[in-house]
Amino acid sequence: MNLDALIASLPLFVLLIGLPLLMKPAVKVAPIAWLVTVLLAIFYFEFPVGVTLLAALQGAITGIFPIMYIPFGALVVYNVLKVTGWMNKMQGAMGSLTTDRRAQALLIGFGFSAFLEGICGFGAPVAIPASILVGLGYDPMMAALVCLVANTGPVPFGSLGIPTDTLALTTQLDWMKLSQMTGRIMPVLAFIMAFATVYAMSGTRGVKGVVPLIVVTGLSFSVMQFFTANYLGATLVDVLSSLVCLTAVAGYLSYRKLEPVWLFPGEKKRQQARIGRINFRELFLSWLPYILLAVLIIAVNLPSTKAFFAGRTTGSEFLLIRADIYNPGKLYAFTWLQSPGTIMLIAGLIAFRFMGIRFAVVKEQFGKTFTQMIPSFIAVACILSISEVMNLALPIIDPKTKAAVWVSSTGAALPSMVAVMAKSLVSMVNAYVYPFLSPVFGTIGVFLTGSNTSSNALFGNLQKITAQGLGLSDILMAAAGNAGSTAGKMISPQSIVIAATAVGLLGKEGLIMRKTIKYTIPYVIFLGLMVWLYAFVFPGLVP
Repeated sequence: MNLDALIASLPLFVLLIGLPLLMKPAVKVAPIAWLVTVLLAIFYFEFPVGVTLLAALQGAITGIFPIMYIPFGALVVYNVLKVTGWMNKMQGAMGSLTTDRRAQALLIGFGFSAFLEGICGFGAPVAIPASILVGLGYDPMMAALVCLVANTGPVPFGSLGIPTDTLALTTQLDWMKLSQMTGRIMPVLAFIMAFATVYAMSGTRGVKGVVPLIVVTGLSFSVMQFFTANYLGATLVDVLSSLVCLTAVAGYLSYRKLEPVWLFPGEKKRQQARIGRINFRELFLSWLPYILLAVLIIAVNLPSTKAFFAGRTTGSEFLLIRADIYNPGKLYAFTWLQSPGTIMLIAGLIAFRFMGIRFAVVKEQFGKTFTQMIPSFIAVACILSISEVMNLALPIIDPKTKAAVWVSSTGAALPSMVAVMAKSLVSMVNAYVYPFLSPVFGTIGVFLTGSNTSSNALFGNLQKITAQGLGLSDILMAAAGNAGSTAGKMISPQSIVIAATAVGLLGKEGLIMRKTIKYTIPYVIFLGLMVWLYAFVFPGLVP
């Protein structure tokens, strides 16, 4: 790796050293990494001060709206349910189905998280299930770990398939082929991660005691994921797969009681209630905010309604907040009513009426939650700001006028810091090695941005061009990066801050990353082997 690439990667080293090694809180590490990024961009890579600071501003705003706004809405609802006792009622109702902690992790951390990934993505699939697991009595660290490990398999098809859609648009490769290839990689990983979800909380002995349920969970999700991705396309992969998974797990638990019941060490043994004693009213009402969340998110994303709620139709422009901050080709945009954060709050307010919760309680918890999340707002704003600056390249051209908006002082083109790093990495490998390493670009992209969509936009075209130059399948390499992004979800500072916020572990982000990186490394290695096998042993399986 050359000197420029090493210098460009310094902000990443700051995050890696500060969080998992020194175990400093993200609210302290992220601002330091941000300052390093901005100073390098201006003084080493010679980007103009104005465009650098404006890019940093756009990244910071994006970090708050829409990114952190999503877990904020989720945490407000959770805090209201907690102080009013409804979380205890949810725990009692769930206990009627199963008190086994492993089963709860598979049902909520794996199945329900996948459903949330499919309908809204971003921080919701970690924040909401993690807060529910804490409400059910999980140790906060365990709840965060379970949800970060479990939220891997559905990621490339999250938010109604947006990551794969973005990959197709960025690379101009065939959308269906990308869906198919991703759908031939991820089901194997999703099945394995069902086992990893239980192993993370109970070890090998815990896994042995519940293998049939893990197989039901992983297989029901993976088979449907493969079928949908290969025959229907990316859009509904997670929605359909998670619904099949949730139905299969709930059905299994209804007809086969787990014995002996597994609880956390030191936790008081409880006798599992009979299925017939489930209080269905309490079960329904305690889940009503999340049921309404799913219904409303689907409603605002239907083909007939999506354009309206996105502010793209006449009369609905007020639903879209848009600003040209530094790049006319990359406007800041926030569809505030379509955001899962807003929808979570609306769903909560509707549900609270039926649950007998007063608005004064909601108002009080809204303020307390805002105060609670200030460190998270700062950390994620800095992380997204870092990402925006590291992806800054000149010249910036106005797509309408074709005129240069920002140029370097010398008039020469300036590649982004990320492009400098990527080109250096590519120059070090050959065609026989690259398939094994290609998923790493997706992992790095999500580590930087916290988003599979952003990672695909960042590295998708690089994967295509490199594959073509090395005589490899561009579909396979692009899909490998799409799949590799899922590994980055487990160690992304953004994801970890969201998880820490949801479970009340602010300042413990480094400890969480230490735990998740143990799963990330073997995950990436196994994924690399799969891609290598597709490239050289089973090329006929590549569409």
